[in-house]
Amino acid sequence: MSSNETQCSQDLPITIYKTPDSVFISTVNHRGPMTEGQQYELQCDVYNVAPVQNLTVKWYKGQTLLHQTNFTDTTETPVNETVTLLIRPDRADDGAQYWCEAELDLGAEGPQPHPTNSSNPLSIAVYYKPKHSNSTETIIQDDKVMLDCTVKANPAPTYTWDHLKEKNSSSVLKSSALSLGNYTCTATNTLGRDSKVFIVKDSQCPVQIIPRRAVVRYGDNVSAHCKTSVLHEGMGWEASEGRVPMTKNQNLITWRVPELTEWDIKPFCYINYKIGDKDQCQVELPVTVYKTPDSVFISTVNHRGPMMEGQQYEVQCDVHNVAPVQNLTVKWYKGQTLLHQTNFTDTIETPVNETVTLLIRPDRADDGAQYWCEAELDLGAEGPQPHPTNSSKPLSIAVYFAPKILFCRDWSPLTETSLDSYPLNLYSVEGNPRPDVSWRHKSSSVNSSMPLTRYDSGLYEIIAGNDLNSVSCFMNITVEYAPVFYDSQEKFVVGEDSNITLECYSTGNPEPEMWWSFKNRNISTGRRHINIERATSTNAGVYTCSATNKFGRSDKTFIVEIKDDSPNYILTVVVVVVFISLVLIILLVVLMLKRRKSRGNYEVHSEMQPLRNGDP
Repeated sequence: MSSNETQCSQDLPITIYKTPDSVFISTVNHRGPMTEGQQYELQCDVYNVAPVQNLTVKWYKGQTLLHQTNFTDTTETPVNETVTLLIRPDRADDGAQYWCEAELDLGAEGPQPHPTNSSNPLSIAVYYKPKHSNSTETIIQDDKVMLDCTVKANPAPTYTWDHLKEKNSSSVLKSSALSLGNYTCTATNTLGRDSKVFIVKDSQCPVQIIPRRAVVRYGDNVSAHCKTSVLHEGMGWEASEGRVPMTKNQNLITWRVPELTEWDIKPFCYINYKIGDKDQCQVELPVTVYKTPDSVFISTVNHRGPMMEGQQYEVQCDVHNVAPVQNLTVKWYKGQTLLHQTNFTDTIETPVNETVTLLIRPDRADDGAQYWCEAELDLGAEGPQPHPTNSSKPLSIAVYFAPKILFCRDWSPLTETSLDSYPLNLYSVEGNPRPDVSWRHKSSSVNSSMPLTRYDSGLYEIIAGNDLNSVSCFMNITVEYAPVFYDSQEKFVVGEDSNITLECYSTGNPEPEMWWSFKNRNISTGRRHINIERATSTNAGVYTCSATNKFGRSDKTFIVEIKDDSPNYILTVVVVVVFISLVLIILLVVLMLKRRKSRGNYEVHSEMQPLRNGDP
């Protein structure tokens, strides 16, 4: 490998999974039948599954999905997981089958459909007390008409009858065997009892009441007609309010109350008419007086503030001043989904306050969910349609839950891009409170706002943490950039017949395509160097090395000059002439100097010299 080349690597993320050895459903701390309205806990055990962060446990009742649980644990080796579900069964759940399912969602690269393992179904028996659909029934005495007190209950109820001369444990009696009057049947099992009154009337009483049943709001007006088509000696209405005196000259009389304020009124129309040994018969008008609630209020019990995922909380619904309570149904909703409903068996006819509670175990999907309750009065076919309802204001809940990174994929950004630009959004990292996101590379923290360079590719760890937990995942980041050339010799001056190698090394991501051109013509493609053997003047000039990828193109030029090694006679002549000229000049200067010396300069001195004083 050339010293100008670098080495890079990229890790391949591998997810090794294992489906569960078994999935098992059971009840917690309970055996045998359940009791209506009480709370029970179901448990789902998933054995030896990996990786747990890809596991979802789903709860079903029959084919209806009830709940599902995800996991944030980053353990990669097989583990055992236990998930629980709180239920509050009612009579409709008797014989229901609950089951749980473990599903591994391994992403788009994993097996499709997702691997699933299901438990065997858990069938539950629900004990519930008797409850008749209505509390009274009018029976016209006839051989074919029966007094049927049969009611569903678990365990099966026993039956007793009041006002009979002899005890009878049957749930059905023939009306023809009874005298006229009221008969009360009571159905009883270990959980409770419920009574129903049968009013046995003479089939020959020649009056008709319209309507057959009256439903009226407390304080409103009410009326009913009683008519006959036979001659009579008098007919009238008896009631605690709105009594109509007996009249002999009318076949239609009306009971009317402009403002009904009595809760348990029982008006009846009578007629004086000879029937066998009786001189009078009567027909009662069943009246239901109702009142919608003053208010419906929802609240949490012993809790304020955000809830924690997976913990249990109690929500309470208060219904104030409603009647009759036996016609009341309180319904629980999450958003538009009906969660549960409660009926009442009290036969009290005056207004009461009722409080109903619901146990919830919120998960992250419930963050921001709105719970609300609704009070509905079902007053039968004669009552107002649709049924009167009063709803609470919604209760919005905040759920705190540990972080989960949903988007964790390899990334290929351009240079100068920061890690803050990684395509995270509000839905790619879950967590409440909102998780803080940080990065690590080569076991060191990374400033996510710094721009990435072409040297920063590699394996990165993204970490999301809040007060509840911290999770992370790994991804390969490959920084992409336009071609860049390495330094190399760019100018070559050589003699003819020399061998030359032009080397052009570049880097880029994606790997660039390269080619050489000379005198506007491509001379080589895909090569990083070009060889020129026995160079001549035709090889002289500018060579261009080009590199390109999807982010751009770069060019680098190389200059080649060829020296002429043949003798240069003109230069030699010039050198010789210059040399001779210099020699001649030097000789001329020497001769001139010699001539000057040969001429000379003389001075004449006398040989006689004066004597100085004192000389001999």
